[in-house]
Order: sequence, then C-alpha cells, then structure tokens
Amino acid sequence: MYLRKTKSLNKLLYHLFRLMPENPVCGDIPTEVSNKDPKTFFTEELQLSIRETSTLPYHIPHLACSVYHMTLKDLPAMVRLWWNSSEKRVFNIVDRFTSKYVSNVLSFQEISSVQTSTQLFNGMTVKARATTREVMATYTIEDIVIELIIQLPSNYPLGSITVESGKRVGVAVQQWRNWMLQLSTYLTHQNGSIMEGLALWKNNVDKRFEGVEDCMICFSVIHGFNYSLPKKACRTCKKKFHSACLYKWFTSSNKSTCPLCRETFF
Repeated sequence: MYLRKTKSLNKLLYHLFRLMPENPVCGDIPTEVSNKDPKTFFTEELQLSIRETSTLPYHIPHLACSVYHMTLKDLPAMVRLWWNSSEKRVFNIVDRFTSKYVSNVLSFQEISSVQTSTQLFNGMTVKARATTREVMATYTIEDIVIELIIQLPSNYPLGSITVESGKRVGVAVQQWRNWMLQLSTYLTHQNGSIMEGLALWKNNVDKRFEGVEDCMICFSVIHGFNYSLPKKACRTCKKKFHSACLYKWFTSSNKSTCPLCRETFF
C-alpha cells in the first residue's frame, strides 16, 4: 500500500538493478559469497544491522538481490506493471536477468507451495508438476466437471500466467469463458498466489451455482479486492453490480448511467 500510494516502486526497482551484479556469482564479492549457488542470492535474506551494512559494502549486491526476490515474490502484479511500461532497453535487461537468475527459483517455490499446501477444497482437487511448471485444478459438482491448466511462463512472474481449458462437461461455452477470464485476470493483476487465486475462483463458481449472478462489469460474483457480492441493482434492467465496480464505472465514464441499459442509475 505504501509503495502504491507514494509511487516509490519504480525508484526502488531502478536502484536495485543498479546495485545487483550482472552475474550474481561474480564481481566484487568475497569468495565465501561468490562460490555459492546463484539461487543463494535470491533465497537468503541477510540479517545485517545498519552498522554492519555500512562497514561491509560487499554485502550490498547480495542484499539488493534478496530485496528484488522478495519484491517479485510478494508484489508480482506491481513489478509486472512496471516492467511492461518500462522503456525497451530496461524491459530487455530486466527480462533477461529475471529469466536467468530468479524465475526458476520463484517457479519452484510457487509449485512447491501448491504441492505442500494443506488447504482442502470441497469438490475441487489441485495438483502441480514442477517439470512442466503446471498446476491442474479439477472442479466437480454433480454431473459438471471443470478442469483448468495453469501454466507458469519461463520468465515468471514477469510474464503473465496462462489459464487453459482442460475437460469441460455440463457448462455453457460463454460461462466457461467468463470463468477462465476471472482466474486469468486475478493471477495477472492481483498480488496473490495460485492457491489464493483458485480459492477465489472456486468461491465465484460456488456462488454462481447457488444462483448468485455475476457482476456485469467485472464478470465475477465475488469482488477481487473486497470480496463483496453484487448488490447494487439497476431499477430498469434489474442487473446487479459490485459497489466498487459501479464507482469505478461512474468515475471513468463521467456518467451516472447503468453500464448495460444506459438508463440513469438511482
């Protein structure tokens, strides 16, 4: 929240890339550090006081790598947005560096978190394959079967996670596309894990089968930020929307009309 409010993420990332070595296992770093596996620079957090840091300048590149790793891990959507909007030279440097030194580490951690998760879903099973960077989720309710295949890109998490269709039984094509879009949107724009995205997606599907209609702006039952349900109904077309989605629609369009029927929204 602080980084978003102060718009400090751009400065932080630019400085980190100035401080990180081009090759994390070479450069002006002591032998006991440089001989370590490259992954060490992105998995170990240095426990240094300000006094120790000021007297040990060779730790700065290591610390910068650790901070970059944590930023990518905890704020992937914000880093992805910065990367996509950066100039071409920076875009290419960040892409090459991240793909070579960080993506494998984070992909392994994400897949491992799925494999070792103790979270249980009623009616949905989740499996992961580290070799292919895939997560497979199968949702079953009565005669309906929905299978999702989530693929992590080679430059994860800079590149967007793709959501592909597996088995689909008993679901209309348009509804299926909406559900695919919901999960893909969450994984692309929210700073959350795959398991968190699947939990939100399943809650959406559950509510849909309970008869709750999607918000006609974001096409989700449960709002991605505040987890509310669509409750604001248009008096003309009777369609319901999330309050936050309506507010965003009104402010961006400079109108107070229904997004669907265009009648004045009371």
